[in-house]
Amino acid sequence: MDARATGETLVFEGWHFDRQARLLYRQDAIGTRTPVLIGSRAQDILTLLLEQPGTLVSKDAIMEAVWPNTAVEANNLNVQVAALRRVLDRDRSGASCIQTVSGRGYRFVAAVTRLDEAEVGSVPRTPPVVGRTTLSALVSDLGIATTQLKQPGARHRLRSALTIAAAALVVTGAAVTGWWWFAGNAPPNVGLSKAPRLSIVVLPFEDLSGDPKDNYLVEGITEDVTTDLSRVLGMFVIARESAYTYQGKATDVRKIGEELGVRYALEGSVRKLGDALRVNAQLISTETGAHLWADRFDQKLNDLSAGQEEIVGRIGQTLNVALTDVESARSKRERPTNPDAFDLILRARSLGLHPMGPPEHAERRALFEQALRLDPDSIFAMTRLADEIDSGLNGWGATEDERERAAKLIADAAANNPNDPNVLEASAYLIFQQGRYAEAISAYRRLLDEYPNPHYAYDQIGMCLTFTGRANEAIPMIETAIRHDPRNPNIFIRYGDLGFSLLMLGRDEESIIWSQRALAADPNSDASLRATLNLRLAAAYARLGHLDEAHRGVAEANRLWPYDTVRMHWPDDPSSRVYAEQIERFQTALRLAGHRDHAEEDANSGVASDNQLHSNLVGLTPTTVPGAATITTAEIARLLDERKPIVIDPLFYSWGRSIPSGVGLKSAGSGGSTSDAMQGRLRKKMQELTKYDLSKPIVALGFNSERFDGRNLALRLVALGYTNVYWYRGGREAWEVAGLPETELDVQQW
Repeated sequence: MDARATGETLVFEGWHFDRQARLLYRQDAIGTRTPVLIGSRAQDILTLLLEQPGTLVSKDAIMEAVWPNTAVEANNLNVQVAALRRVLDRDRSGASCIQTVSGRGYRFVAAVTRLDEAEVGSVPRTPPVVGRTTLSALVSDLGIATTQLKQPGARHRLRSALTIAAAALVVTGAAVTGWWWFAGNAPPNVGLSKAPRLSIVVLPFEDLSGDPKDNYLVEGITEDVTTDLSRVLGMFVIARESAYTYQGKATDVRKIGEELGVRYALEGSVRKLGDALRVNAQLISTETGAHLWADRFDQKLNDLSAGQEEIVGRIGQTLNVALTDVESARSKRERPTNPDAFDLILRARSLGLHPMGPPEHAERRALFEQALRLDPDSIFAMTRLADEIDSGLNGWGATEDERERAAKLIADAAANNPNDPNVLEASAYLIFQQGRYAEAISAYRRLLDEYPNPHYAYDQIGMCLTFTGRANEAIPMIETAIRHDPRNPNIFIRYGDLGFSLLMLGRDEESIIWSQRALAADPNSDASLRATLNLRLAAAYARLGHLDEAHRGVAEANRLWPYDTVRMHWPDDPSSRVYAEQIERFQTALRLAGHRDHAEEDANSGVASDNQLHSNLVGLTPTTVPGAATITTAEIARLLDERKPIVIDPLFYSWGRSIPSGVGLKSAGSGGSTSDAMQGRLRKKMQELTKYDLSKPIVALGFNSERFDGRNLALRLVALGYTNVYWYRGGREAWEVAGLPETELDVQQW
């Protein structure tokens, strides 16, 4: 796109944009201007906005000007604007200088001054420095923030091979070689000794079709792969312009590595075979010339752009896993006893790129903890640690103390960069884990508005929609997540989510297919998750009249995890009448399949009594608790009537209802110790509720006789000095089985 007033420089907030040279500069306090490279599409958009400061520029107008006469996905515009914001807002406090007007367009809100070249004068300009010791130093010299090299591993497949987003220039640090080729010079021979660990050049793929008309397709795939890799955390990707200088040249890959300062090169070829596309790709070490990984990708081309998108997504995902695994293994080999923060993050990422169970989650959490001690400002370590904490070590969610810590980690990361995709994702996940599903939908949509690449967000939105009674809307969202990231190591979770949404809609045949796929995709996942999938199969089979299959599903679920009951399947948020009715139908199907309705409150499993707080809240409980009295359903009704005790419900498997006069204190029945921070908070809250009366009768209420939440709470209350503590072992489930009335729970902050 031609600049409209080519003789002018536009100045705003310390930035100078020379439209004739199409260069952006950052001017420091003494007037020195340092070039900051941005992609050509970003330059076009910036030109449009700067020419009309304070004016709303519609999305259609921008798309027509930047991608004229071309059909291109609207998300390209979002990517380019996000890339501009990461550069222009780096040192800006408050809102972005580019304002989004939802559904309409963008407005540049900073004041803009126009200067003729004569007015600009001979302001000193800082050229790129070659004699520095690291590529990251060269990137810094060009004014690109180090944090811009740390983008998330999510990938965005651009649908038009003719219009690939140029945002990779901002993200990857490719300005090192890009600037030198722009200036007409050969790139410096940087060498491999200081090459970044995840550094790669995507060499132009070779067209084996023999038809020049297919060149655009080959170039499009090369650019898409480059763009995808540039968004991987810590990845240093050489820009397309520099990579293409090697096109058609018989150059040793080891020489390329020396010249560009990268550890790896990706080579590939593309061939059209009738109505199919075949892409071969190989990852090569530029240090040794050895082939580290190779794969072939075949794709039907009923829809050319969709086919290209699919194949690029598969290459990006597979290569991301391969390269991360190679570097993780290398760090363990070269620095087994003294890893740095990025080593530890690499190892944690490698774990996360494969199916994980509880041991892997615990190891990943420990790696992020260690990384954060070495680099307290690492946004990735902070936010990913927060995600692990929110999930809970035992798969049952975080305690209140842990969730507070997760929230603080996210707040600390946001203080560094509130618009970082990892911050937005972690914030949305925290809201999701708190059961605030409508808010979580908005949070994940904001993430996708800013960064269209995280396809897991579609799955999360889908589940939130299901949990709010909108499963029909959820299905296309989950399908989008599956289609765009088909090789995700946790794809079985998405299969299971799709199966559950279909089950809620009564589409039982389809639900069975996806639940079976989920079980087949990861046969080693957590036992409770596999049990849940088998129960969903059982319910679907029962509704279809296949009772033998239904009974087998229940039997397998009980073998894997014998602590499930029909009554524990209830909506976390029953405010959606539609979802509550869907769950009731699910419960009816489970009973038809032969699943047990509830746990027996007086069952004696022979477990010895102890005075320990159990961190794993699920399991067979003793019949007594030291310092407190075990109370039955028959006795609690009389106690409520005669002594008016305070009833505390720790909200495990809670859907907002409890026995009359119940007070909800979330996670008050968590494990830990009676000297932890939670105990201190519980002391203050109980003093408020009891008016400092240690003899006040208190009932510790859990979910059922196979959960430790009520028993843990009773032990905590005894440790606080309360002398009339009762443990209602049967819990809320036994109360419901007896048909006794429930009321809305008084949930209090503490």
